[in-house]
Amino acid sequence: MKRFMWIFALCVGFSVAYSAESALDTKIINLIGEADYNRNKSFIAKIFTPTSNFYQSGNLDIYRVISVLQNNGLLKLKFSAPQEFSAVFVAQTTPIILLKTINQSLSTMGYSYWIPSEAVYENDTTKIRISLNTEHIIDPIILINEISKNGFVVVNINRSKQNEWEYSLSLANSKIPNSTFVAKGNNLNIYEVSGQYWLEVGGLGRLEVQSINNKNFNPKVVFFDKNLNVLEIQELSRGQKFDISIVDNTKFIKISDSVLNSNIKAGLNVRLK
Repeated sequence: MKRFMWIFALCVGFSVAYSAESALDTKIINLIGEADYNRNKSFIAKIFTPTSNFYQSGNLDIYRVISVLQNNGLLKLKFSAPQEFSAVFVAQTTPIILLKTINQSLSTMGYSYWIPSEAVYENDTTKIRISLNTEHIIDPIILINEISKNGFVVVNINRSKQNEWEYSLSLANSKIPNSTFVAKGNNLNIYEVSGQYWLEVGGLGRLEVQSINNKNFNPKVVFFDKNLNVLEIQELSRGQKFDISIVDNTKFIKISDSVLNSNIKAGLNVRLK
């Protein structure tokens, strides 16, 4: 009986190790293609040892897998000639925050000419497909890093075709790059040459805002929830300052000038109390 239990445990151990290795191999094949996988199988086995390093809580660590493939020259990111490339993004969030994240990330990477060719929102999940003509596949490592600045985590990448990659995202904590976090009791001077100010607030209260150069401006204040749904828009009387209550469920606030944003590009003093 003891011998049987020992053999059974050993078989289970081999089975678990095999399934874990198979999941990793399957993902590598998906990303680089079966021909390249078979051609470099021994090298791949070496650089992906131990396989346990490429899992987190039982799931593949896609960032680490992609990094090792790319750093070892196994991930082909260049086409032989310019062609249409599609990137598909899927996340359980609203279209506005996902599209803003895509736009911000690609703009930072230098991609200006792309179009959203598909946008679907069903069962609280958004799917956005973007297309562009390029000689290069969008660098996945740089894209993952840029996306993370908006609070998203890339949980999987699937190469549907050579010219189409799908990113499955999870929204850990929505963020807006270059926004300023304002906690209760904070008194901050902030500067933005564009004249548009994004704040992330840590709770309810009253927000006091004053132009640093004491110049009159025309305050336009937009309140957003965590998914960037607009909660309320207020256009206030012209002056050097304003005092306003934060709307329930607000996470982000955008302050601008309803006439000319350059009126406040010199800076604002912001206080939350």
